[in-house]
Amino acid sequence: MEDACAPIGKLTDFPDGKAVKASLDDETDLLVLRRGEEGLVVSNRCTHQGTPLHRGRLHTAGNLVTIACPLHGSLFSLSDGRVLRGPATSRLPSYEARITGEIVETRPRP
Repeated sequence: MEDACAPIGKLTDFPDGKAVKASLDDETDLLVLRRGEEGLVVSNRCTHQGTPLHRGRLHTAGNLVTIACPLHGSLFSLSDGRVLRGPATSRLPSYEARITGEIVETRPRP
C-alpha cells in the first residue's frame, strides 16, 4: 500500500473482532473491523437507506466476514463491500487498511 493513507485511530480504538465506527477526515463515516493484524474497512452507511452498520449483526466465522444492516437486513461482505442479500442493491465503498506501529490507517480502494 502506498503512503497516501490517512490515520483513523489508534490500534487500541479497535478491539479485535468488534465492528467499530470511525471517521476518515471527520467527513466519511467508516465501519472498521480488526482481526488480529488485518483491518477490514467499509462505509458505515447502508446503501439502501443510510442506516449505521456498526450496530448490525457481525458474522466472522470462516473467510467470509459479513455485516447485516440492523434496519432491513441487507447483508454486505466486509472484504469488498459487495451486497450478498438485499434490499440494498449497491455495494459499500471499501477501503484498504494497514497498521503502522500503533496507528490504523486507511485509503479508498482503487
